[in-house]
Amino acid sequence: MEEKGEQMLSIVVGGFYGDEGKGKIVGYLALEDSPDYVVRAGGGPQAGHTVAEGKKVTQIPSGFINRNPRLLIARGTVIDPRIVLKEIESHGVENRIGIDYGCTIIEPKDLEQALELVKRIGSVGTGTGPARVNRIWRRAKIAKDIKSLRPYLTDVAEEVNEAIKSGKRILVEGVQGYGLSLLNHQFYPYVTSQDTTASQFAADVGIGPKAIDEIIVVYKAYVSRVGKGPMSFEWTEGKMKQSGIKEKGTVSGRPRRLGDFDKALARESLIGNTGTQAAITCIDRLFKGNSGIREFDKLTKEAQDFIEAINSFFKNESSYFNGITLVSTGPNPEDTIDLR
Repeated sequence: MEEKGEQMLSIVVGGFYGDEGKGKIVGYLALEDSPDYVVRAGGGPQAGHTVAEGKKVTQIPSGFINRNPRLLIARGTVIDPRIVLKEIESHGVENRIGIDYGCTIIEPKDLEQALELVKRIGSVGTGTGPARVNRIWRRAKIAKDIKSLRPYLTDVAEEVNEAIKSGKRILVEGVQGYGLSLLNHQFYPYVTSQDTTASQFAADVGIGPKAIDEIIVVYKAYVSRVGKGPMSFEWTEGKMKQSGIKEKGTVSGRPRRLGDFDKALARESLIGNTGTQAAITCIDRLFKGNSGIREFDKLTKEAQDFIEAINSFFKNESSYFNGITLVSTGPNPEDTIDLR
């Protein structure tokens, strides 16, 4: 993001199958860059973000970790009132959060219908997909219909566009990852219930493409995926044990499948998002001896070479790309190398 005081709108998106560490990156940017607004765009309670050790959210923006920004849940987000109200209370953001009037509501019947998706494609089962189906059929309830949400209701598109006009700094938090897009034929039907690119998240918020200044695509140093579906370069059980890496989904709690960094998918997601920056996470897990490092030249040579190779590859593939700007070396926001 630019110098404090200059208007800036950035969107953070996932480059693989979700699980890339977007919550940690959004948390870091919220603390380091002090945006005026942090906006959650898209997804539902199936899209969990871990902001720091012991701090996870599924509905409110990961930027809650900074106590100053206005927090917004955009119209393209599907919400479960029970979950969103619990997160609002538990993180003490009652006085600074807004929920768009038009957010689609998950009802008990949606949770029942989600069970079929759990069995067939490995869905997380939070009811997000069935709720979207009801929205398409024009029979879903939306946030303005729910009494318990009324204290928080706002027009997010209006707020954000007014903030842009006023020169405010805005951070938009996308969800899941490029390889889970409903519109991507390569992975269908093992996908989520919406598109997962920056274009979609802009529409979810209610802004046009010219309002976007930076698009930050987040990649893990290796690939992980929860549930069924294709995944190139997947590790064998033996390699997973050798790596010493074990992960579970933030929401589902299911073991994540792991694999090598997928350059072809990374290239496609960088181009498909017109990414201007990239963040690389979990360097400390893939390359031992890098935990908590905050300066690039203090990383091990193997880790430096890995990052530099990806950076060169991306620069050759996209004219929009300006470089890898953030490297995560641990679970907490301060465990970050900032190359901006």
